[in-house]
Amino acid sequence: MPWFPAWGIKFDSEIIDFKEILSSFNELRPDEKWFLLAFEVAASEKHLWTAWYSMKRNQKKQIMVANSPDAEFLRIISGTHQVRIAFENAGIRNNDHAAWIVRLPEIEISENIDENLINREIYNIYELEANNLIERMNGSLIPQRPKPTLEGLKRIKYEYEINEEKSLEECFLLHLISSNV
Repeated sequence: MPWFPAWGIKFDSEIIDFKEILSSFNELRPDEKWFLLAFEVAASEKHLWTAWYSMKRNQKKQIMVANSPDAEFLRIISGTHQVRIAFENAGIRNNDHAAWIVRLPEIEISENIDENLINREIYNIYELEANNLIERMNGSLIPQRPKPTLEGLKRIKYEYEINEEKSLEECFLLHLISSNV
């Protein structure tokens, strides 16, 4: 599975005023397809691509709950129908030390999921812009890809039992699916 266009950013210090960070990021970003995602809530490439596909499907069917693709993506990652809760759970907040800088890919989707092709270079296409954003935000690149954690499940308010039969990634995916139920 190709890397989703997301880059970990470690801030030079813990976030004191997340609204100030968001305002600064929104001024610096090249377009509205770039946004910040809480670091813990990204579980894997599969998790991010599934959230993106759900967002694109909702957008194509004109059934998005949120008013913008980035907010819809956050809502789906959070496994909720409420946009306000999505920002609280999946957005950055005070005391965070890191986040993901995400660029929503501009790929059209087909109704038949098996017909959808993803350019394996999608991550590389936006890497220069992402690194520029990281530098301008006075952060540093975190050299790791998303991984599922218990902290991430807690942050998105996962309420189901975690047992040996389900992997942490499966828990994230099940929670994501609940946003569309």
